[in-house]
Amino acid sequence: MGKLAIISDLHADINKFTPADLHEIAGYIRELGATRLHIAGDISNRFAREGEEIIETLNQVLPTTFNFGNHDMLSVARIEDSLAPGFLNFTPLPLANDTVLLAFNGWYDYGYARDPEGRRPSDLLVSQYKKRYWIDQFIKRPESDPSISQQLEARLDRSLETLERQGQRVIIATHFVPQQDFIFYPKPENKRAITWRTLEGLLGSQAIGDTISKYNTVSDVVFGHIHARTGVKSINNIDWHCRPIGYRYEWAFTQNWLRERGLPPRFHFARQPKVQTAYLEDLHQNWEQILHDAVTLLDY
Repeated sequence: MGKLAIISDLHADINKFTPADLHEIAGYIRELGATRLHIAGDISNRFAREGEEIIETLNQVLPTTFNFGNHDMLSVARIEDSLAPGFLNFTPLPLANDTVLLAFNGWYDYGYARDPEGRRPSDLLVSQYKKRYWIDQFIKRPESDPSISQQLEARLDRSLETLERQGQRVIIATHFVPQQDFIFYPKPENKRAITWRTLEGLLGSQAIGDTISKYNTVSDVVFGHIHARTGVKSINNIDWHCRPIGYRYEWAFTQNWLRERGLPPRFHFARQPKVQTAYLEDLHQNWEQILHDAVTLLDY
């Protein structure tokens, strides 16, 4: 028996996490009782350069595996079959005699996109918005986004069917959002809101969530991508968990720290090194505040 911890959206480069920070993060998770760690994507924009070092640093504290998120895909050539140590994508990881972790990258099919009247805009429009506004425009993929998502959905269906025949309890980790209940559509319908409602199509796929829901052997699904710590929702007798770490300017800890000092919410730390040093000193003393609702713990 053990306890699996799953986190997502580490963004080690954007958050400027040092190896010491990663040790402290993994140490905090171990203190929660975790015996294994899995990262459900968005480890670093520079994964090809620093990803293996990040995973090895975490491995020094806890056995660590991972799947890719879109930010990781920016710099890697092999998205679905990476050879990086610890990478899991549709390869079940046995946790106990009757429990496996099935991790996969996932993708999106534009299905969450909505126009102001609540209708789904055309795939062409979503694709155009992606090329104008979204960092994923720099990811090299051989087919259209909906086609890739459909192929992954079929692969997931085959994997879950096999695990169901084996009588395995399945914990799923993926990066992109597999349940529309977690999608927030902004209002009022100004130009910015309409743009974001279209870009919601790049957040995930309900079709993948529907495929997961077909199988009674799935107990939990953990994902990220949207930087909103929504927690857990029970849908179709499955617990769906969304607790991304996200960017440090989004943390309640950071916002409270700035507010207490009369500083603006999007304060530029790099422009005032002394303030940044004070912030980092407090950060190192407060991992519990930063991470207490950003870790999903599952017994196995």
